[in-house]
Amino acid sequence: MKTNSIFRVSVFWMVLLTFSMPFTAFAQQSSVVTQAEADAAADANKDVNKPLWFGTGCLLSGLIFLPLPGWSSCLLPPAGLTGTYFYRPAPPAMRLIGRTPEYVDVYTSTYKSKRGSIQANWASAGCLSGGATVGLIAFGVGVGLGLEEALQSAE
Repeated sequence: MKTNSIFRVSVFWMVLLTFSMPFTAFAQQSSVVTQAEADAAADANKDVNKPLWFGTGCLLSGLIFLPLPGWSSCLLPPAGLTGTYFYRPAPPAMRLIGRTPEYVDVYTSTYKSKRGSIQANWASAGCLSGGATVGLIAFGVGVGLGLEEALQSAE
């Protein structure tokens, strides 16, 4: 009887130790992942040159007026905006020195994703404002030409 209870107690402790270790490691692993994601998002937001990407979007909206055959010039702004999302430079290596491999993996993937998203958002805003500006100018020129024609025909 005594060996049976000793066996049960030892099995209990082995099971407890076996299953409690992964949960502790998972909790530590989760904090590393959370910290890497937060650091990467903050650094990506800080590293993006927002005026540059806004200006890129403004220039992309002007690509519609390129003299290309057919409808191909209308496809340039959407293709350019897609490119702004897929251009994702790697984070500076100095930020990753002394970090765990898991931190580096999570940080790099989050940094690239967040940076591409921020760049695409700013380029889209620039494209919309550039398109609106060009549209207003074209409207104003059209109205001006229409008024000039109306005045000349009235004389």
